[in-house]
Amino acid sequence: MTKNINNNIKLELLNSPSINTDLGLKYFNNNSSLYIKILNRFVERNETLNLELLSNDELQSTLHTLKGLASTLGMIPLTAIIKKIEKESDKILINDFTQELSEIISNIKNIV
Repeated sequence: MTKNINNNIKLELLNSPSINTDLGLKYFNNNSSLYIKILNRFVERNETLNLELLSNDELQSTLHTLKGLASTLGMIPLTAIIKKIEKESDKILINDFTQELSEIISNIKNIV
């Protein structure tokens, strides 16, 4: 039964332009239970994240960590926004980041 639930979640996430589930599952050796567990932790740790409240050092560290995790989870658009923020040091892009993060968290919470 768990496999069916996990497969349904996978199919739901595949419909999200924010998450490439196949890529994420590849990094987790197709272990959907572990992938879903990490997605849930991602939500728990980041649903109240506000980059504007961070110092420059905290911002850089947080972005670097999130870039790796987002990439591993298959969150390609979020990863791209983070790379742009890091490269251009453009705080205007933080609004794009916040919007994309919010959409991803909403998608995960509605499915998992």
